[in-house]
Amino acid sequence: MVRRWWWFVVAWGLIFAMAINSSVYARGQSVVTLGDNLSPGQRQQMLNYFGVTSSTVTVITVNNQEEHQLLDGIAPSYEIGTRSISSSYVVPESSGYGIRVATYNITWVTPAMYANALATAGVKNAKVVAAAPFGVSGTAALAGILIAYQKARGVQLSPQRTRTAAREMVVTGNLGDAIHNKPKATELILLVKQEVVRQGLKSPQQIRPVVIQMANRLNIRLTSTQVNQITGLLVQLGTLSISYQSFSRQLSGIEQDLRANQPFWTQLLTWWNNLWQRIFGFIHVSWIDLKQIFA
Repeated sequence: MVRRWWWFVVAWGLIFAMAINSSVYARGQSVVTLGDNLSPGQRQQMLNYFGVTSSTVTVITVNNQEEHQLLDGIAPSYEIGTRSISSSYVVPESSGYGIRVATYNITWVTPAMYANALATAGVKNAKVVAAAPFGVSGTAALAGILIAYQKARGVQLSPQRTRTAAREMVVTGNLGDAIHNKPKATELILLVKQEVVRQGLKSPQQIRPVVIQMANRLNIRLTSTQVNQITGLLVQLGTLSISYQSFSRQLSGIEQDLRANQPFWTQLLTWWNNLWQRIFGFIHVSWIDLKQIFA
């Protein structure tokens, strides 16, 4: 009887150990990327901010050439710069976690912009921090994040998807600057992406009406140039093999967060436009229209 009990304990102990090892393996290792042009003091500052040491995580140095490989032809050269400063910290998480991003001293790219672009690149279930010792745009930080994720997971992301992700980040940021509202610009790209992936849209003729419809839903007035830029981006996205279910799971919380950060009147008008379209069809109502109606 004692012998049977002992083997029972040993068997369950082995199963438990295998489960733990399997979980650790699935999550991967945490990775920090540090800009090549950081001083020793700045490198330590970044490690302190991330709350890690060089002995507890894998540390990779990213240089400006690697940033240019991802962003040349997509972002202006002055945004990429000639020095590598941005740093990142990537922690792989288990299935269902999604993509969660925080930033520090990043002045142009928002956490939601990073998360949206990372989902396009093929990143799954990861906690990401992009940071710098002083204010930087954050455009070049995307390269470090992608390098860190691939090292952490032991995978190779598609170059076509990573370049599309970089282009998406720049298009979103430029649109956000133009309309003075990056959360709304990010939400627009997210909504159009979801429709393109869900419906399997590929041609400009299929995608352009969706861009216009979603812009109207969010009360965004786009120029024809902006419509063309977004359509071109989504045509490129449509050529990628992206699973709608997997894509949506990674960004499940972003849309709600974006809307929660909008002013009350913006949320009200978005709700009104959605209701109006359901009842009367494709008719757009803006804040200017409402002021004219009730004047």
